[in-house]
Amino acid sequence: MRRLLVALLLLAAACTPRIVVPDAERERARAELAGKRRFLRVAVYEAPLFGDDGKLMLLAAPPGEVDLLRTAGGEIVPPPAPLRVLPPGTPVVVEQVEFPTGMTIALRVVTTPRYHPWAYLRIADDPRPHVVVLSQTDATADQVIAELEQVLTSDDPTAAYQALPEDQRAAVLRKGLVEGMGTRAVAMAWGLPERIRMDRPADTEVWRWPGDQRRAEFLDGKLVRWDRKP
Repeated sequence: MRRLLVALLLLAAACTPRIVVPDAERERARAELAGKRRFLRVAVYEAPLFGDDGKLMLLAAPPGEVDLLRTAGGEIVPPPAPLRVLPPGTPVVVEQVEFPTGMTIALRVVTTPRYHPWAYLRIADDPRPHVVVLSQTDATADQVIAELEQVLTSDDPTAAYQALPEDQRAAVLRKGLVEGMGTRAVAMAWGLPERIRMDRPADTEVWRWPGDQRRAEFLDGKLVRWDRKP
């Protein structure tokens, strides 16, 4: 028990806040987001919120690419294995955006990304709290909103998702890709890319995700090649 306590204290010490969002920006983010009905823009993994068994988190990126929690030695703590994938178009309500104040940090479970802002979502017919963990580097309401919009949208994408061929819908629901997907289908499966390089004369696009962990190539708007680092 003592070793576990020491390990937890070291983990807590390793997670120090980087950015303090001004009070006015916090209030603006809350005012613009709290109570708003949205839809999942992309397919997301649903997984336990690290050491907080009472909450679930939503991840657009594969768990192996998630860097939200580190040990005192700087090693990444991987998130728990996903429980399922929620499809694009799943309706949600943004209940609140919670910023890491001293009191908030103290009340959160130690083995969670407790120094990050959290957006709490309510999903129909599921009483469990769902959390999107936001970046520690967000310093304004606009940055918080823009990051959340990578996952959520006010326009329901269900019709576009249902219109995909069956094999593409199945790929999106397992967060995978199949040849011939259009750009929107790829975004639904893998989330929005960090960078896009376009060559209009050749009608090609190359999408890259953070850390160059994933890459997708399109020709005439259709997926022709992709790779993901192990």
